[in-house]
Amino acid sequence: MCLEPGKSTGQDRCPNEVSKTMTDEEFQIVKMWVNEILTEDTNRQRATMKGTISQLHKGGGTNKTSDQGPVVLLNSVYQLLNYVINEQLKKIVEPANILEQGQGGGRQGCCVGINMQMVRFIQQEARRQGKRVYRVEIDFKNAFNAMSQAALWRVMRMFKIPDVDLLEQIYEGATVRLAPNGEESAKLTFDTLPGVAQGSITSPLKCII
Repeated sequence: MCLEPGKSTGQDRCPNEVSKTMTDEEFQIVKMWVNEILTEDTNRQRATMKGTISQLHKGGGTNKTSDQGPVVLLNSVYQLLNYVINEQLKKIVEPANILEQGQGGGRQGCCVGINMQMVRFIQQEARRQGKRVYRVEIDFKNAFNAMSQAALWRVMRMFKIPDVDLLEQIYEGATVRLAPNGEESAKLTFDTLPGVAQGSITSPLKCII
């Protein structure tokens, strides 16, 4: 199971280590829950698909808002469900060559480091041949938070990726509260917010699609 240890918990306060060490009997119960979440609109589905918005320090030497970014801490079963969906998405997207060949981040078997090595090689060859290389870098500010969900669903349907309705349903049913996630904390639904949830394993792949 790919759930990473040592991660902050969601509203259910259940760490990933619990999911990774469950017995076969417990696994069958969780499997039943996941299947129910995927196929039925139930109280368990709505109770599971919850998250807590927390601020994560992302750089800078102050505690200003500009040095922090929001991250969504998901419930353990919801996170596990996202891993299942992400594995299925990868099996569809990669063989179909939907992604750009040069896309390094957010992909299995690829990384930004490989692209950086290619850039260094080009620079070295340019210096050796006495030529000039022009390099343009684009930084998408708050890319995850600013992405249009409606555009994402349209693009996925254009590429004939199956079960887009399911992904939409999950986003419509998922709710988040601002930390500390009490009854007085603001409650939001993903379908009313722009972007994808930072903290979800599916978000990097959705973003590059």
